[in-house]
Amino acid sequence: MLEDAKVTSKQLIFLVVISRIVITITFFPALNGPPGNQDVWMSELLSFPASLLLTTPIYLLWKRFPTQSLIEYCQTILGKTGIIIGFVYVLYFIHSLSVFLYQWSAFLTTAVMPETPVLFILLLLFPFCAYAVSKGIEVIARLAEFFAPLVFGGLIVIFLFLSKDMDLKVFTPFMEKGILPIIMGSFLIASRTSEILILAMLLPYLNAKKRNTQIVFLSSFSLMAFFWVISTVTVLATLGLDLTRLLQFAYFTAVRLVNIGDFIERIESIHLAIWILSGFLRISLYYYITLMGLSQAIGLKNYKAIILPTLTILLPISLAIQSNIADLNEYSYSIESWFNIVFIFLIPTFLLSIAMLRKQGENKV
Repeated sequence: MLEDAKVTSKQLIFLVVISRIVITITFFPALNGPPGNQDVWMSELLSFPASLLLTTPIYLLWKRFPTQSLIEYCQTILGKTGIIIGFVYVLYFIHSLSVFLYQWSAFLTTAVMPETPVLFILLLLFPFCAYAVSKGIEVIARLAEFFAPLVFGGLIVIFLFLSKDMDLKVFTPFMEKGILPIIMGSFLIASRTSEILILAMLLPYLNAKKRNTQIVFLSSFSLMAFFWVISTVTVLATLGLDLTRLLQFAYFTAVRLVNIGDFIERIESIHLAIWILSGFLRISLYYYITLMGLSQAIGLKNYKAIILPTLTILLPISLAIQSNIADLNEYSYSIESWFNIVFIFLIPTFLLSIAMLRKQGENKV
C-alpha cells in the first residue's frame, strides 16, 4: 500500500454511496433505460441484488488478495501483462473522472451560472481537490463521514417538503411492460456503478475484520437503492412522467417547486449545497484513485510526487470532452453501461479464473 492509512467500514460506505448518488441528483438518468416508465423505481430496488452479482468477482478476488488493490493483484496474477491491464484501469479512472468533471461543470454553467466559463470553474475546483488528495485517503474518508448527514438528511428533507405536492397515481399501472424490462433496467443501473472498482482499490485500507467486509457491500448498495428510490419518487410524483422526460436537470427543477405556506420556498440552495459537497467528494475520491493506481502501476512508493503532473493532464482532457448535454446523454445511456461491464465484471472474472486455476491467493475459495 502507498500509505499507512485505515478507513472504517462506515467511512467507506459513505464514500461510495455519496459518490454514486450525486449523478442522480444532477441528471436524473433513471428514465433513459428500460423500463423507461413509472416502474423505474422497481428497477432501482432490484439494482441492489444486481450490484451484488456484478461485485462477486471483485469480492472473491479481495478474499484471495486482502492486502492488495485491484492494480496490485493484476500484476500478481498476470505478471507483466498485469501491468498493462493496470494501466488500462488507470485510463478508465481518468476517463471516468474527466466525464464527471464535464457533468459537474455542465450543471453549473447551464443551470446555475450560465455566464461563467468552464475553465474558470475547473481552475477554482482543482486546487481544493489537490489539497484534499495530498492529505491522503483518511482525510477524504473523514470528509465523507462529515458530509454524509448533510447529504442524506438534505435529500430526505427535500422529499418531505415536496410530499404534499406529490401525486402517487403517476406510479400506476404497475409493471406496465412486464417484469423483464424492470430486470434489465436493474442491471443497467448496476452497471453504471463504477464505485465497485473504488471498493476494489480501497478494501486493503479497510480497518475491519474480513467477515465485516460483507456489510460494506450490502450497506453500500442498499443505501444507493434507497436514495435512488427517494429521488425518483420525489421527481416523478412532483413533475409527472412526461415533463420529467423533457428536463435535463429534473431533480433541480423539482426542488425549486418547494413552497410551504409561502414561507419556506426557493430552497434550491439546499440542493446546491448537497450537490457541491457530493461532487467535490467524488472528484477528490476519483483523483486519489487515479494517482494511487498510476503509482502502483509504475512502481512509485509515494503518489504525492505526481499530484500536480496528473492535474495538468486532467484539465485539458476535461476541457477536450466538452461538447453538449445531448452528446453526454447519448454516451451515458447507450455506451457507458457496456463500457463499465468490461471493467467491473468481465476483466475481474477473467482475473479470478486465472487465480483459481493457478491456485494463487491466501484464501482458496
